[in-house]
Amino acid sequence: MPRNLLMIAASVLAVGLALGQDRPNDDAQDEQFRRLVVGTWQDEYQGKRTMTLLDDGTGKMVVELDGLKAKLFAPRLEFDMVWSVEQGRLKKRTVKGEPAVAVQLILKTMGDRVDEPILELTQDRLLLLDKDGKTKYDWRRVRDP
Repeated sequence: MPRNLLMIAASVLAVGLALGQDRPNDDAQDEQFRRLVVGTWQDEYQGKRTMTLLDDGTGKMVVELDGLKAKLFAPRLEFDMVWSVEQGRLKKRTVKGEPAVAVQLILKTMGDRVDEPILELTQDRLLLLDKDGKTKYDWRRVRDP
């Protein structure tokens, strides 16, 4: 999204907050987030994670593990998912993954869905909050995946 459109969106949000509205235009903000979140992101939470979100609402996450976690599960896990943005939250559901046995074990333990508030979303950064209300996932955009 061009910088001037981001500045306009920030101004609209600021005006809404000044008028006492928590979220002046949820649909417009969600649509802006949907466009901006498409792409490839990486973080280092419990291993190197690479998440690619496509504009059709599908995506993939690759998790590269080492040490004990790699021995317990696998050195590389791939999760296929569907995603959406609703009310300022990134919602993801894993539909399948490889290696299948390890992925199914993880999904049984952790669940197949996440619903994370978007704390910050820019061209280069995606900051999400875990359901525990404390853990933050700090994703950085990958320019050449």
